[in-house]
Amino acid sequence: MSNLLERALAFHSAPAICGIKASNLVSINYSDTIVSEIEELNKKYPNFGFYILRCDGEKVLVLIYREYRLKNELFKEDNIIFLSDLGYDTSSLDSLLYCLKERMNYSEFPHEIGVFLGYDLEDIKSFINKDRCLYVGYWKVYSNVEEKKKIFNKYTRCKNCVMNLVNKGFPIENFMR
Repeated sequence: MSNLLERALAFHSAPAICGIKASNLVSINYSDTIVSEIEELNKKYPNFGFYILRCDGEKVLVLIYREYRLKNELFKEDNIIFLSDLGYDTSSLDSLLYCLKERMNYSEFPHEIGVFLGYDLEDIKSFINKDRCLYVGYWKVYSNVEEKKKIFNKYTRCKNCVMNLVNKGFPIENFMR
């Protein structure tokens, strides 16, 4: 794995890699080898998904997830209803990811991407409705601010811990076993 990809994964997706978050998005500068590196990660780590949502020749946008965590998040009853109402095929994880990828072609970031990232559904709906935001952390918060601050703190501690270890020479792949 290239140093560029390893550092991007450590910084942007440590909570997903460590299993405390459903998924993370990583935007990586395009290179001749980056897509093949991502394909190799999918083969090497079957419990993870490295799903390319967009590749435009300059940037590659990848959704990194632990399959069981993302399925648990997406297939919550309220989330499935929400995605189904938006026209998503909710028959499988693959069909949901494909629909998200297709919607990425029509919108920079379709708001429902928050469901895939494990954001609170009520916060997603409030964002769509342009309600008054109470706090901004890993996402815009519209309710239960103190609870969300604790979640954000956990994500930050995880990221800092993983980055410290990677900076000391521990490969990010040690966290993916």
